[in-house]
Amino acid sequence: MAYDLQEQEQIDSMKAFWQQWGKLISGAVVAISVAYLGYKAFGYYQNAQASKAAVVFADVEQAAQSQDLAKVKGAAGLLQSDYAGTAYAADAALLAAKVAFEKNDLATAQAQLSWVVQNVKDESMVAVAHLRLATIELDQKRYDAAIAELGQAHPSAFDALFLDQKGDVHAAKGDKAAARDAYKAALAKLVGESPNRQFIQTKLDALGG
Repeated sequence: MAYDLQEQEQIDSMKAFWQQWGKLISGAVVAISVAYLGYKAFGYYQNAQASKAAVVFADVEQAAQSQDLAKVKGAAGLLQSDYAGTAYAADAALLAAKVAFEKNDLATAQAQLSWVVQNVKDESMVAVAHLRLATIELDQKRYDAAIAELGQAHPSAFDALFLDQKGDVHAAKGDKAAARDAYKAALAKLVGESPNRQFIQTKLDALGG
């Protein structure tokens, strides 16, 4: 097939462009394709992991309902070792800590909550873990350790809860002034008619002064 001069120039230009950039473009296309396939494969992997983790978490819930701490620990441990990147692992650790606390196995409760603090990225879950760790420390009259837990960084939505618990720790220590300050600060952080407002106010009133 014959081409006119203009068409031939365009063809020659395209050939020259391809000779100069063809390998780079082909490589880029391949790289993008591989990256996309990798992304899809990772998505399938994550979904598969989440599905498997959900099955194990169901065992945690069932064991928790029957207060079978050994089974709760076993299933939670499996989630933490094999599915640590899923939300189920964090939920299981918090649930295991709750059951352990109710069974007065404070060492296990602390271990589960510490796992959350050290391994979970969700700031809200970590904040809950710090609050519960502080409760355990308070239960054992380790007041300084409890205050240290309550001094950890947390989302602002948890400010009132952290301050309220600080008030509880100071009150247990017998430091009424510090307890009053903490309760007042907690009340100031509450928005509107929070259900906690009356509870905190009652504790504040009980301190007198």
